[in-house]
Amino acid sequence: MAGPARDPETGEFLQPGLCPIVDEETGRRECPPATEIDCLLVEKVFDQCWKEEDFVVNSLLPTGPGKACENIDTTDVTRVECEVLNVECEVIDVGPPLPDTNNERIVTIEQTVTIQAELWNDTPVVPVLLCTYTQTFNNIFNQVLLYVPPPGLLFGAAGGPFVFCEVTGFTCFLARDFVAGLPFESLLFRIKICKIIEVTAFIKLMVPVYGFCVPRICEAAPQAQEIVCPPIDELFPPQQDEPELNII
Repeated sequence: MAGPARDPETGEFLQPGLCPIVDEETGRRECPPATEIDCLLVEKVFDQCWKEEDFVVNSLLPTGPGKACENIDTTDVTRVECEVLNVECEVIDVGPPLPDTNNERIVTIEQTVTIQAELWNDTPVVPVLLCTYTQTFNNIFNQVLLYVPPPGLLFGAAGGPFVFCEVTGFTCFLARDFVAGLPFESLLFRIKICKIIEVTAFIKLMVPVYGFCVPRICEAAPQAQEIVCPPIDELFPPQQDEPELNII
């Protein structure tokens, strides 16, 4: 690129944002014309999809010696709370292209979920936490169909394609209510996970450009409480007032 991005008409540095309005009546916007053409190395998204996983897990209470819920009486439990502490989503296999498709492949994904469960007794005036424990569930698999182009000279030695999974949300709650006052050894939790699976690769893209980005001037952060600096009126003691003279 030849230099910084400038408006060819005004000569001012361009900043990211909406293009200027050229027609006040319609609100139509128009960007200044590009000044050159460049070849950029960018990461292109070839395919992506989102998926909500909804599954039920069986959680055995850790009541053995030295465990988190040792010696608790489950007949005292009146409420159970569940929270997802961590979710890992990993692509473990990308299959070969399916027959009669344009490089569509079966992508296999594994999720690992760690939850925290709390068992409460709400009978007293002040609720009592009987026990809390964490448990990790793995070997949770599912498959999706995505377009995954083959690697080659177009992407370079380390340009891709890359297939990865990103978790965007999750929740956990009881899948089956227990009967208060009756003993139990396990709980059924329902876990929901929202995730996005993407296929990307680095490519060389020919694009019109304006030039290098020029940073704007930083603005001072607002103060939580303003002060007078320097405090001129407080630096010096006031002079003694002159007594008023009464003329008869």
